[in-house]
Amino acid sequence: MICMVYISSAILGLNDRQIANIVRTSQINNEQLGITGILLYNNGNFMQLIEGEEEKVEALYEKVRGDRRHTGVTLLLKEPITHKNFDNWVMGYRNIDNLKKIEPELLSPFLDEDLNFSIYKKNPYRALQFLEMFKKIIS
Repeated sequence: MICMVYISSAILGLNDRQIANIVRTSQINNEQLGITGILLYNNGNFMQLIEGEEEKVEALYEKVRGDRRHTGVTLLLKEPITHKNFDNWVMGYRNIDNLKKIEPELLSPFLDEDLNFSIYKKNPYRALQFLEMFKKIIS
């Protein structure tokens, strides 16, 4: 099994309804493929972790890279795993923009820089830690 984490930017005009459709379709497809993970959205940017059998995860990532609803797809991390960290989430999704309005005190320690891609490009494991901490605080 492998885990992959990538970042990207939504195309201009992508709205909440369209993102919800992406999530619903992903949940159905991921369940069939045995892929789990989480998608975060914040201020026009995505961060996603996907995990599962290597061949299936790599095929999904290639499909994601070709999706025209976002640009700048950048792989931060790809590594073998012994178990899934998001095994109960066929595709967890959180809009951080909305959560910041509802639970600012809960999220502020983790989102001082929002989804500052430069931080995660320099240290991909920080992205993994961020996603794992995010899972803990919203579970």
